[in-house]
Amino acid sequence: MTKPMLSRLLWRLALALFAVSAGANAADQPVPAPIADQGYRLVKDWTFGGNVNDLSQLREQFFTRFIYNGGKQDTLNDEWQRYRDNDNHEFKDGRFALVARVPREMKSGQIESGMLRSRWSGEYGYIEGRMKAPAGRGMWTGFWLNPQDQVWPPEIDILEIVNNGRDTSRNGFHFLHSGGGKNAAAQFSLLDKNASYHPGLDYAEGMHTFAVLWEPGRVRHYVDDKLVVDRPFDWTHKNGTDAGPAHVLVNLAVGGQWPGPPLRLEDFPARLEIDYIRVWQK
Repeated sequence: MTKPMLSRLLWRLALALFAVSAGANAADQPVPAPIADQGYRLVKDWTFGGNVNDLSQLREQFFTRFIYNGGKQDTLNDEWQRYRDNDNHEFKDGRFALVARVPREMKSGQIESGMLRSRWSGEYGYIEGRMKAPAGRGMWTGFWLNPQDQVWPPEIDILEIVNNGRDTSRNGFHFLHSGGGKNAAAQFSLLDKNASYHPGLDYAEGMHTFAVLWEPGRVRHYVDDKLVVDRPFDWTHKNGTDAGPAHVLVNLAVGGQWPGPPLRLEDFPARLEIDYIRVWQK
């Protein structure tokens, strides 16, 4: 065998080994129980401290502002935080967190926090994240799907955790916002009248998985693989048109009318720890 032939053979072998390795890595992620044996495949795997382990890799996969205003919008409504990149996306000891900080005064517009907006967008699938919410008054964890075309509604809130003294990290909210099907009756629900689920534990004390199975005309929410609510839902704009692909958002908001103001400087820096975010589709 000539040297050029040997070189080509070794190159092909290296490519084959890389393909096998990549396939093995994908296969290493078990199919979540709610979609087992249903033909779903893993299309996006953001494992922090794994295949996303530094800020450079983070920026390859995510933006750190909302899609609006040319991708520069750094807050919504009357929230106190502004999304920044001043150590607000923290890789430390193999773990990742969105971090809210108070660099100067604890007042509206003066709190800096972190958010992720996926560069990937798609329509329908099983979207799951494993995370640990921060404790402390005024904190507002969000994990949600938002239209890529920048026309709102619709919106799917996979999870919201608000600490305002009445709502705490011992319960979470699972909302659907849409122009169509908004008031349709749930097929199954463990939510109370405020769309809140009480799991009997504190989301600030450990990692938990939160997911939706998003299908045409239907959304099912899961917490730690347990079905929480199953509802009809049309992913449409107010004019009835299909809203198209959605991006994934995770953010740590602070303050505003619903969570109320933060009360203690000692609650900062606040960390929303994220183990992974994954998307499965057929």
